[in-house]
Amino acid sequence: MWILSLAFAVCVFAQTSNLPNLEPGVFQATANVLIDAPLMSVWETLLDFRAYAEWNPFVRSQTVTNALGIPTDKQTPEENLRLVIQAQIPPLPLPVDVNTPTDPTHAQTSFENITHIDTTNRRLAWRAIMLPQPLLGAERWQALSTTEDGKTFYESVEVFEGPVSYVVDALFAQGLQEGFETQAVALKSRVERGMYGPPVRCST
Repeated sequence: MWILSLAFAVCVFAQTSNLPNLEPGVFQATANVLIDAPLMSVWETLLDFRAYAEWNPFVRSQTVTNALGIPTDKQTPEENLRLVIQAQIPPLPLPVDVNTPTDPTHAQTSFENITHIDTTNRRLAWRAIMLPQPLLGAERWQALSTTEDGKTFYESVEVFEGPVSYVVDALFAQGLQEGFETQAVALKSRVERGMYGPPVRCST
């Protein structure tokens, strides 16, 4: 696990979660962080998949495709389109940019179906489709909300369920958790244009 010296995120313990009510599953990967920026700036950054390689140490590439796996021209995420995700589990050390080489020993590819693009509640979700859902159910949610002082509270969770999730838990749970936390830190830095700090997991 990386070691970083400066904490730059403040937990919002009274902030109400904007995530939907989810079953606990076999295990979860979670992260949240307070971002000193308007909600729309964070939302646009999350939806700009083409730029992920510029800042995201966990998800290095996220490509929108149709049901046949052909990349779409505009790369605009829409419900029931597909995603091909190239991830690093555990994540790369911060900071990263487009020229940061991947670690082939930690490279993972997943195929997902976009299940929610909720512009009203500012929530995104996609579900793994590599295996039948009764064997492995894995849906990642990301949500934004505005705090009383005008900052943005970012939350992310992925719930794993089904018999194969026990294998995923044993092999990847720690790396996935590091990935979620490090992406939250990098997202904060990307939007604020500030310095990197250690991931902060807040109670909601």
